[in-house]
Amino acid sequence: MCLNILVALFSFPVYARTSDDSKLIPFESLSDQAVFEEQSTDNPNQGTVLLDTHPQDLPKIDGKAFILYDALSENFLVGDDCDTPLAPASTTKVLSIILALELLNLDDIITVTRDMYDYIPEGYVVMGLVEGEEITVRDAIYASLMTSANDACSALAFQMGGSKEGFSDLMNKRAAELGCLNTHFTNPFGYSDPDHTTTVHDMALIMQKALEFDFFKEASTTRVYAIDPTNKYSDKRTLNNGNRFISTTTYSYDKYVAGKTGYTDLSGHTIVAAAESDGRTLIGVIFGASVSEIRYSNLIDLFEYGFETYTTTSNDESEYKTATEEVIMQINGKVSEYGLSITDTVLDLQPYITVRATRSVVGYSTSIDLTGAVADPTQSVQILTFPIIRRYSDGTTLLAGHFKATLSREATNANPSNDDKDSGKWIGTIQKVIIVLVLIIIALIALALFIRIQRRRKAMMNRKRTRIL
Repeated sequence: MCLNILVALFSFPVYARTSDDSKLIPFESLSDQAVFEEQSTDNPNQGTVLLDTHPQDLPKIDGKAFILYDALSENFLVGDDCDTPLAPASTTKVLSIILALELLNLDDIITVTRDMYDYIPEGYVVMGLVEGEEITVRDAIYASLMTSANDACSALAFQMGGSKEGFSDLMNKRAAELGCLNTHFTNPFGYSDPDHTTTVHDMALIMQKALEFDFFKEASTTRVYAIDPTNKYSDKRTLNNGNRFISTTTYSYDKYVAGKTGYTDLSGHTIVAAAESDGRTLIGVIFGASVSEIRYSNLIDLFEYGFETYTTTSNDESEYKTATEEVIMQINGKVSEYGLSITDTVLDLQPYITVRATRSVVGYSTSIDLTGAVADPTQSVQILTFPIIRRYSDGTTLLAGHFKATLSREATNANPSNDDKDSGKWIGTIQKVIIVLVLIIIALIALALFIRIQRRRKAMMNRKRTRIL
């Protein structure tokens, strides 16, 4: 009997607690949202995204390709053939000088070897370095930027990379790190080579990095510089800046802060430059201009167009307080019945936003778009990401950043962990054992009482028999 009770108690089926958690929780936006335009940040899958693709008021640019870039908001404003690989000529030197400023000290001495200049074609600009001559990194940078001296730039390259090929590897690696995905350089100074190419998009990013170095801006805007006599050259070398933004009054531009020009038969006339106004920095690039002088006037027109047509403003987090509070309430209202709630939020905003000046004056509203977003009720922790948009009065919507919400499950036994399940099984087993023991004790007590009663009955019967006798 006791054994049957024990088997029965341990034979009860164990049922898992289940619920219909397979259905995702959908969200709906608080207001209708139009398809928004992304700010023109890098996207390798779709190429350069321009803020304005075909503006009617854009000045005419002579060249195979051009681009205008706002370095503050990191937006590409306008351009043409932005991702077409082209020969950059001596604008290549911008990247070479970046590496020199990153890897060398300005007062380091370079001892010139023949292989530093032997491969430079006849007719290319040189400062006349000879084997065994000693030159400082500082002087080589000035010569590279001011007069486009190819032997000076090559000397810097060999000092860093050991060879033309070794330095080219350094250049391509650094270019990729800067986001230049369509750049492939084979030499340090822009030697005419069909395999030596970049895009106006990539050159703008390279120039943006160069502007971080004050010495780059100083060297590229110096009008006249003198190099002291060296161990191989007894006279001073006087360098005159060949950039017409600096060397002439005709193309003098008070907003110009740095740049580099170039030319080969393959590339045509090229230029990359930066201009500053009211705290904004614009970078312009033109490749393949047909006339040397026109690239300067075109670039001035492009800069003025950028400063006048577009405005760049900071993206203040306080602007999104109301939208954030509304979305948090809406999400919590949707997920609370599943034991979920928002435990953390992050506003990942673009620091600056660029729009047409005419658009910015009419005002805008802000909102967070929940369209198409879903939460998974089976997940204990999940992060949901929603686009934050600015809607302007003309109906245009721009991506301003992203709102990230962390959903966590509240403390509950609705979905116990494996440890909890194992613990529950042990508790159930112990309870069953206790019940069995209690039943056994009760059975033993009952048995003892039964035996005692039987003994009493037997004793009484024996006494009765004695009296009869």
